[in-house]
Amino acid sequence: MPVSQVGVFLDNRPGSLSELMGHLEKAHLRIFALSIAEAGEFGVVRMIVENPTKAAQLLEDAEFNLAKAKKNTEVTAILITKENPISKVTKIISEHALNIEYAYSSAVHYEDKTVLILRLSEPEKAEKTLNDNKITTLTLEDLKKHFQ
Repeated sequence: MPVSQVGVFLDNRPGSLSELMGHLEKAHLRIFALSIAEAGEFGVVRMIVENPTKAAQLLEDAEFNLAKAKKNTEVTAILITKENPISKVTKIISEHALNIEYAYSSAVHYEDKTVLILRLSEPEKAEKTLNDNKITTLTLEDLKKHFQ
């Protein structure tokens, strides 16, 4: 099952990210992974958070501009192991004509292994393809349990 993310458009100015993080911290919402992309006068901040529904509502109520399109709501969390290194995972993704649109920096370690979080062009197909190739994908609940 793909993992839900929260995307927010921010003005590209000092302090805007701090304001966003302050709202999440005040609500005691942990951030498991973060991606920031600059696009001229604004930026897009994408996050994997403990409770994406609560975070989205909180940020909307605080008048942040959320990226709500389906394309901006799901990512795939992939367990990287000795048997399934990033090179193998990306090769399988490529061989099945799936495009990696962006990746996250993740603070999640799962049983002393790393987690690669990707936005893939077809999340459901990607997850099935990875699982069919014996590559473990993780749920938000898995990420919550192993966040350090």
